[in-house]
Parts: sequence; structure tokens; C-alpha cells
Amino acid sequence: MAYVALYRAYRPQKFSEVVGQQHIIKTLQNAIKLNKVAHAYLFCGPRGTGKTTLAKIMAKALNCEHGPAIEPCNECAICKGIQKGNISDVIEIDAASNNGADDIRSLRDTVKFLPSVGKYKVYIIDEVHMLSNAAFNALLKTLEEPPKHVVFILATTEPYKLPNTILSRCQRFDFQAISLDDITKRLKLVCSDENINITDEAIHQIASSAEGGMRDALSLLDQCISYSVSPTIDLDDVLAVSGNVSYLKLIDLIESCLNNNETNSIVLMDDMLKQGKEVPRIINDIILFLRDVLLYKNQAVIDEKLMFKNDNFKKLANKVTKGIIYSWLDILNEALSSMRFSTQKRAYLELALLKMSDNRLNVEASLEDRLESLEYTINMLVNKKKENINVVEEKMVVPPLPTVDDIDNYSNIEKEKVETKTNLEVNITPIFKDKITVRDIEQILNNASKAKKEKLNKVWSQIAERYTNIFAIQILVNGHIVAASDDAFIVELQDVGFCNRVMLYENYVKIMEIFNEFDLNIKDYICIPKAVWSKIRIDYKKKYEAGNQQPILDDIEIGVNRRVIPTNQSQVKLENSIESDALEFFDEGQLKILEE
Repeated sequence: MAYVALYRAYRPQKFSEVVGQQHIIKTLQNAIKLNKVAHAYLFCGPRGTGKTTLAKIMAKALNCEHGPAIEPCNECAICKGIQKGNISDVIEIDAASNNGADDIRSLRDTVKFLPSVGKYKVYIIDEVHMLSNAAFNALLKTLEEPPKHVVFILATTEPYKLPNTILSRCQRFDFQAISLDDITKRLKLVCSDENINITDEAIHQIASSAEGGMRDALSLLDQCISYSVSPTIDLDDVLAVSGNVSYLKLIDLIESCLNNNETNSIVLMDDMLKQGKEVPRIINDIILFLRDVLLYKNQAVIDEKLMFKNDNFKKLANKVTKGIIYSWLDILNEALSSMRFSTQKRAYLELALLKMSDNRLNVEASLEDRLESLEYTINMLVNKKKENINVVEEKMVVPPLPTVDDIDNYSNIEKEKVETKTNLEVNITPIFKDKITVRDIEQILNNASKAKKEKLNKVWSQIAERYTNIFAIQILVNGHIVAASDDAFIVELQDVGFCNRVMLYENYVKIMEIFNEFDLNIKDYICIPKAVWSKIRIDYKKKYEAGNQQPILDDIEIGVNRRVIPTNQSQVKLENSIESDALEFFDEGQLKILEE
């Protein structure tokens, strides 16, 4: 028997076998169950996401001898016939090659005939956007008022090319790119069934290269099986077949550019070209790599990639500034755009790498990034000083002047005044930090109180209006309360910098006092960045819906510190200068610039 490609051998035959697209599957199954099947559907989305596959499964479900059923049995003669393409009631038309008005007119003439063996005649028109204007006009009337026994399913990757008159006559379903996790799980299942030895890195690279298309992933796996001569398919095999560049080589290349090593950058690029990598693919891979670095730096990572665990990648991400990355992206995009009209693609890549390795350009980009950070930090310092002055004015109590009777105690009164002034005007700099952990967040989520959250939300705006002069409060109330227990709550803020600012010890104490003024009985609060909360929410929801009423969350780095005053007060360092505030906000590199 002739070899069957993996994407054909593992094509889903039931709704339950389809990877992803659960929102579409549920809608179609409910329509069949409630006998509310529409006369025309439009399936649109990226290639390889299951449009034609779901159309055929829908045709089987409607015509199954035991149906219409929410799952085709795949055992009856009709299901097997549709699967093999032998049933005349299911007509699949390729609009790319049958796009004329005459083709649609002949289709229109057959619509009026009753189905021969099934309950419905199902017309699946693939790549429907390829039809001519005349063909669309010929289809309009039939699509609007077809006979009761006819269902049209139109499939396209480019729905914007369809006339509005067609779109308005169909129920539209937008297929989504399949997630990296779903593709990875499917590939592992296929490899297990086919007894294929493959490394996790190789599977991950295949899933990434597929860019959300299950068919592309299976086709690439098929190619890798044919290419690999070793018993186990590894990352190098996948990279050789797909034409992608290893992230390890990209780390070396970016490191060379960052170190202004033009020679090594060109040598690394030359090695990539000798391995058969295409110039546009190299540039695209560098752009995607820099995108991943930015996501990692902003803690906005959704899909965990293997390179995020690489120590060299972490060092590089911490070293390179956002300003340099944005500058490099402009250089690469310009090169990619220019080479479209030239045959000298390599020259544009070389020039781009030389620009990226130019020390002067990198210093300018880095300086611009630091100036923006410096401006923001100065504003924070100014607001902090104003806030401290307001706190001193609110708390300071002037003692009464001594009388004759108190003359003997005058020295003691003077001493108390000095001590009071000192305690009010100094800032306490915490000596160590206590990091917020997933366990802290987990405890609040597992003891969540909807009533307490609603109570907090009611006073949220009142706190914002009453304490406009306290900068930390304004940062806090601009966030969102995402969860609350009886005595604690979690606030989602835009980034980790704001979270650490609000969690400062002096701010923490003041905020706790304010909340208890409203009789809220709050004993603790936690601030977490938006990107981190997104991960935690997904993890918690997934485990909760799986039946775990007290989920144990996966350990991830929160990145937020709770600054604590030591119990040994003799260790507390008292400062009353702007230097301590500056050290709190400026990193070592920024202070070095100020000194210069």
C-alpha cells in the first residue's frame, strides 16, 4: 500500500478529535442537537487550522444513519462513504480551479434535487474567495434561499475578499491559530503511535515553526522523519528541514552585536548562510528573537519557550536595553523592506549587522532609553518628597510652652521635642527584602470572598478622591482588585516597578492605616504585575475547572518585594537625604551616568 502522509493519516474524523476550535465545535454540535442547523456557514481562518476537516465532519454528523448526531459514528455506510469521498450528497468544490459563473450555475441546477442516500446535500466550497464576481452573483440567490435539504459550507483564508452580500447570508466562524501546547501534545501523540524517537526540543521547534497550523506541523514532522538518518530526530534535523536558525546561534549573534564585535557578527552570519539558511528567514528569525527578548524583559510571556530557561539568554536579556532593541528592529525592518527590490540580499543583511554592531548607534539608543527612565524616576522622587512633607505636616504636634511650674522639667521637654522631630522627619531604609511568592497569592485565592471584594470596590474611588496628595495611593487605586479574602486582597498593576513602589514599607504602613479608617479590617495586601496575574489566573482557572477546589499553583517568579523593618531596631539605618531616595530608584548604571 502506498505511504499516506501524516497529515492525511491523522486527519480528525470526529469533533472530539479536532485540536482546538472548541468554541466552533460546541456551537455546531448545539445547532445539530437543537435542530437549528443554518443553511450556510462560512469557515475562515489561517491555513491548517481545521476548516475543511470540520466541514466534512459536519457533513457526516448531518447525514449519519444514526443522526443527525453531535458525533458521527464513522461505522455506518454513509459515514464511511463520505470519509472515502464516494457519497454524491456531499459535494466538495475547489473554487480555485472552478471559479467561473458557469461552474456555479451548474451547481445551482443540482441544488433542487433531493439527496440520494443521506438527509442533507452538503456543498463544501473551499477557497471561496477565488470565485469571480460573476460567480458570486450567480451564487447569491441560491445561498440566500436554498432548499431545506441543502447546507452550504464555505471555507476561506481571506474572508475580506468576499462581497458583503455573501457574508451577510452566512453564519461566520473564525478559526484561531492552534496554540503551541495543543500542537506539541498532538505531535507527541503521533510520534508515540508511529514509534518515532524525537527529542522535546525538536518537537517544540516543529510546533513553533508551524505558526499555529496543525497540518504544517505534521508535514514538517513527515519531512524530518525522511531527513533524519539517526535513530532519534533532534533539534538540528528540524532546523535543517525548516530553514530556521537555532536560538543558541541567535544568542551568540546578538551578543556579538552588543559587544560591538563586527567581525564575529559577519562570521556567524556567514556560517548560517553556508548551512543553507535564506537571508529573509535569518532576518525574520532575528526579529522574532528580539520580540521574545522584549516579552521576557516586560514579564509578558504567555507561552514558555525552552530558550527562556537558558542562562545565556537570561544574561543577554538583562544586559540589552529596550532602546537598543527598538533601534535594531528598525534597522532589520528597513533591510527586509529594501531587499525585496534587490538581488543583493546578503549585502543588506551584512549592512544591517554592521549597523547593529556600531558602538556609537548603540550608545545613542541606550542613552535615550536611560534618559526616559531617568525622567520617570525624577518625577517619582519629587512626588515622594512631597508625600513625605505632607505626612510630617499631618503628624507633627507642637507641644505647649512650659510654665513656671514646668521649669524644672524644661530640659526633658526640649529632649522630647528633638526626639519627636527626628522620628518624624527621617526615612527608614529597610535592610532586607521579603519576596512575594505564589503561595501568598494562592492563600488569598483559595479563601476568596466575593462580598469583601465588592466592599473594597465600593470604597476604592472614595480613597482615590480623599488621598490625592499621596502618590502611592494613586498608583494603587489605578490598579484593579482581582481577588480578596476576609482580611487581604490582591491588586493588579501595570508593571513590576509600580508594584514594588506600593509595597515599600513606609507606603505599606500608610496604606494599611487608610484602609482600616474605612472599617475594612484589612491585614495585608499584595500587588502583582499584569503579565504575572495573567499567568496565575489561567493556571488557577484551569486547575479549578478540573475539579480542584483548592488549587496548588505552579511556582513562578513574581518579581515583587515586600520591604520589611528588622526586629532588631539597632540595625535600622536612619537617613534624611535625597541620596537614600535616589539609591532606591536608580540602578548602578544610572548613578554612574549622574556621577560622570
